[in-house]
Amino acid sequence: MRKLFFLFALSTLVSPGYAQKATIEGDQVAYQKLTLSWEGPQGNEAAQTFLNFRLEVEFTDPTGKSTVVPGYFAGDGMAGESSATEGNIWRAHLLPLIPGDWQYQARFYQADRAAIASTIHGEWETSFHGDAGEFQVAPPDGKAPGFLSKGKLAYTGGHFLQFTNGDYFLKMGANSPEVFLEYSGFDGTDSDRDYPAHLKDWEETDPVWQGGKGKGILGVVNYLQDQGINAHYFLLMNAYGDGKKAYPWIGPDAYYEYDLSKLDQWQQVFDHMMASGLMPQFVLSEQENQSYFEAKEGGVFADSRKVYYREMAARFGYLNAVTWNIGEESGWGKESTEEGKANSTEQRKDFAAYLEDLLPANELIVVHNGPSNTDAIFDGLLGDSPYTGISYQGNFEDSFYGYERIRHWREQSALHGQPWVVTYDEPYTNPEFPDLDTWRKNALWAALMAGGAGVEIYFGSGKDLTIQDYRLYEKYWKTMDRAKSFFLNNNLPFEKLKPMNPSETTGWGLALDSEELVIYLPEGGKGQVILPSGTYRIHWYDPRMGEMYTTGEPIEVAEKEKVSLGQAPHDAENDWVVWISRD
Repeated sequence: MRKLFFLFALSTLVSPGYAQKATIEGDQVAYQKLTLSWEGPQGNEAAQTFLNFRLEVEFTDPTGKSTVVPGYFAGDGMAGESSATEGNIWRAHLLPLIPGDWQYQARFYQADRAAIASTIHGEWETSFHGDAGEFQVAPPDGKAPGFLSKGKLAYTGGHFLQFTNGDYFLKMGANSPEVFLEYSGFDGTDSDRDYPAHLKDWEETDPVWQGGKGKGILGVVNYLQDQGINAHYFLLMNAYGDGKKAYPWIGPDAYYEYDLSKLDQWQQVFDHMMASGLMPQFVLSEQENQSYFEAKEGGVFADSRKVYYREMAARFGYLNAVTWNIGEESGWGKESTEEGKANSTEQRKDFAAYLEDLLPANELIVVHNGPSNTDAIFDGLLGDSPYTGISYQGNFEDSFYGYERIRHWREQSALHGQPWVVTYDEPYTNPEFPDLDTWRKNALWAALMAGGAGVEIYFGSGKDLTIQDYRLYEKYWKTMDRAKSFFLNNNLPFEKLKPMNPSETTGWGLALDSEELVIYLPEGGKGQVILPSGTYRIHWYDPRMGEMYTTGEPIEVAEKEKVSLGQAPHDAENDWVVWISRD
């Protein structure tokens, strides 16, 4: 049960005229969401509420480090339940990562376009501006579910994301349906999407709203988590795009008028994803609407886009694990419409930099390429860039995309001084059901052996707009879970493994010096690898069934040489993984 705490502002920091104090909701435990709310000016869903008010909260952790978090207008404070369109509650969220004594101070402004102003003036201060206080945060709960026991998933300068508790993240996700948020149970969403096949996956302890809404979409989250899937890619805004029914506003052209109740309901789903261990990939635009805001307002970086980024960061920036994707198929213009005009390299940089400034942690910020036979947009983002990774699209039928190009971008980003987190997020396919053997070899294992940080699976051109039953794809989920389990269950330090030179091994190889080696044989057969002198144990792993076999006694290598690994235990013509560890 959530606890409610009332804080009184520090008298040394708050003017006696400010009677309104923050109310704090949450268990006050590290790695778990805290919500600060104030009673302030009355507002509604009209544009001026989101454009002309600006809430920021500065939090100071027990080490003295300060972080500024954007806040937002929350209507009556319970809009997801009440469907309220107005109210006087203003709110900010914090994900505290350190136990101990914390402080906060609110900054609240009102002026024309205050939300996106580059310079703040003192005369804009209003209402509860200056309210300050302190609160205690307890140590993390190691038994908390999902990501709540791990902390914040952040970019730490390497090719894999890392949680606050030290764990690294290997992504296995769903790329379809990208219209996941076109759910009929959300207010203001004209859709018949209700995920009936997953009602049975909902559990009594899961949240719902308005008398039972939410069971279908929350059931999807539960089902994917049960299958070992830990990520889902979907659009936060597809106005003028493929699905056209998911956006944070009250209508597809009301880009300054945010739907309070819909966003509150989204937040409940995202909170459940955190507790379930399912990372959302928030795709902020798609090919067909990549210039949506600029088409409406003109210019190269519209004010409405800035408000959009601010609102999404304010409402969801506290989440434990997120991929922030600036846009699907960015730069691949659909020039028949103004909304689909191609973004430029400079726009992509400016968009990501603006978002980066709004987020309280060092998040994974990516962009997606298209079509599946070109990735040229990434060239201009190498080096000094706000991008910490890329969301890669290729063709699953050709291992060139899954291996060579992913390895290329991993290596090029490191050479330019900022290693990227590279994930294969759309191994593109036209059939609804990609051939499992081809996909497993050319997409899943190809990406992992190239040093990629994970894979998502895409189901069919057009089918990604109609999928409601995730059980249709269970064999793919299981195949992905087997790949992830191979690394995690054997305590393989995947974050340290580097792609091997092709001359050193049969097939594709990953190695940590000569201590741990992983060899993937796409076509099976007999494997060979160059090993220095030492004693080694060899295990064969069947990526089709998830079974591990050992060759028995360790092998002795007298001096550096190419060593035969023998032959697979059975079905030698199929793909196999060979794990070699120094004894």
